[in-house]
Parts: sequence; structure tokens; C-alpha cells
Amino acid sequence: MGRYIVTICWSVVYMLIVGFIAAPLTQHVFNLSEAAIVGLIFGLLFAAIIPTITAHSHKDKSKYSKLK
Repeated sequence: MGRYIVTICWSVVYMLIVGFIAAPLTQHVFNLSEAAIVGLIFGLLFAAIIPTITAHSHKDKSKYSKLK
């Protein structure tokens, strides 16, 4: 469970940084809540997809290797 929380937190932080830098470059206003929501969505997707992909590429005895 900790892996999911850390992944989501870091994705929100990175999305806030990217949004803060990209907003002036695209001549838009930086919206904190919008950037946090997008980071949350990407964090959830990455937290769910990455363990499944790595479990299929490396066979071990973890609970993720039984996902198919």
C-alpha cells in the first residue's frame, strides 16, 4: 500500500512543477487544483500499471507475478 501512496504523492508533485513551468510557456494561467487532479489521475494509473508490467517481464514469487 505504501508503494501506491508514494507514487501518487510524487506524481502530484511532479505535475505541479510541470504545470507551473508550462503555464507561462503556453500563455495560460497556472491552476493548482487542475494540476493536482491530473497528477492524481496519472499517479493512480502508474501505481496500478507498473507492477503488472514488471511482473510479466520478470518471473518471481511475488503476488504481482500471478497477475495475467
